[in-house]
Amino acid sequence: MIEAFRIPSQSMERTLLIGDHLLVLKAVHGQIIPWTDRSEPLLHGFRGGAHGLLMPATGSFERGEVAVFRYPLDPSRDFIKRIVALEGDTVQVRSDTLFVNGEPSEWASCTQSHGDPGIIDDSWPEGLAMIRGRVADLELDRISEGVVRLEDGSLAYVVPEHHIFMMGDNRDHSSDSRIWGPLDMDLVKGPALVTYWSWDGNGGLPRIGRMARIIR
Repeated sequence: MIEAFRIPSQSMERTLLIGDHLLVLKAVHGQIIPWTDRSEPLLHGFRGGAHGLLMPATGSFERGEVAVFRYPLDPSRDFIKRIVALEGDTVQVRSDTLFVNGEPSEWASCTQSHGDPGIIDDSWPEGLAMIRGRVADLELDRISEGVVRLEDGSLAYVVPEHHIFMMGDNRDHSSDSRIWGPLDMDLVKGPALVTYWSWDGNGGLPRIGRMARIIR
């Protein structure tokens, strides 16, 4: 029901730093039943499918929640990002600002380099076609299926049913749903709760002030 993880990259700075160790409560969204991603029983009452069957969830997905999940392009790898939009929400990024349902979002902007946005942060999803073949794991065709034109003439992405949209807080250095598309809810392992240990690899010392910190 609880699993420990270590942060290996800068994609969630400053919320989470490289070397932070955290605990994830898997019961909130329903932990996977072992081996069911390889062989599904003929008769069962559990939700899930190709990614495995899941125990009943004890909570719901919330915008702003930091969650660990299985990477959709390689489920053997675990990623951690923030939920910025839910199924049915519209998502745009314009001039370095994330918009959800037409309103600026408070999430995923901790360490943005404002003033010089890249193609993705200047206009997403419009700018995706310009980086075809230049960015690893770009799922352009899949994302394009969910793009709609709004009344003001701009393009936006609509998060499909049973999916959520994930972004790194340090999104200048994050591979997330802007690149590989929406996340199937069944791939979520659970929300990140607390950092129980943190190690500064450069300084070779523990970060005492980051221990026992609630993740928000």
